[in-house]
Amino acid sequence: MILNSPSNPSGKVFSRSELEALAEVAIEFDLFVFTDEMYECFIYDGARHISIATIPGMAERTITISGFSKTFSVTGWRLGYLAASERWLPAIGYFHDLIYICAPSPLQYGAAAGLLQLPESFYTELAEEYEGKRDEICAALMRAGLTPSIPSGAYYVLADSSRIPGADAKQKARRLLADTGLAAVAGSAFFATDATGVNAGENLLRFCFAKKQDELTEACRRLDAYRL
Repeated sequence: MILNSPSNPSGKVFSRSELEALAEVAIEFDLFVFTDEMYECFIYDGARHISIATIPGMAERTITISGFSKTFSVTGWRLGYLAASERWLPAIGYFHDLIYICAPSPLQYGAAAGLLQLPESFYTELAEEYEGKRDEICAALMRAGLTPSIPSGAYYVLADSSRIPGADAKQKARRLLADTGLAAVAGSAFFATDATGVNAGENLLRFCFAKKQDELTEACRRLDAYRL
């Protein structure tokens, strides 16, 4: 089972009851759970991040994957980590050595310094800052006629692009870029095409609000000028 919470692209944050239900399935069918929790510090509206590994019976069967790229804004450093039962670590380390070997030592020291020296207020203020940015872009999308799905976490918004001309999400994304200079990701990139050839993301665009404030404000101004 693969779980992503908070989720990219929807911003979905799984509740404890939802995680408990998934845990029951994993235990019943003896499944491993690989959980991507990269956006755990980006939580809004009083939501709380819960790792499924903390649910009773799940620690032995969960591999929790995260990293420093998003929280510390160091995506180019490519630093990640995982937590798992001790019994699985030798095999994980073996394959990791074959594929990647090691992240540069100076970057590891930098991330460790961040973990040890940054106060708890850094994380709470980070969430507050991004919640404000989320509210700003969602309001602009709504005014522009691109109804957003309000995310509870991460820093992406899926918005209804059905009013933008184009046969599919890729064409709609290109049209928006040509008309406004704003780049969005076609929603079809995040959905599978079903047996009938339908992709549920063809009328969705994903917007990212992890931007400097002046850039985000300018993007919202352009959305305001793009009334559909």
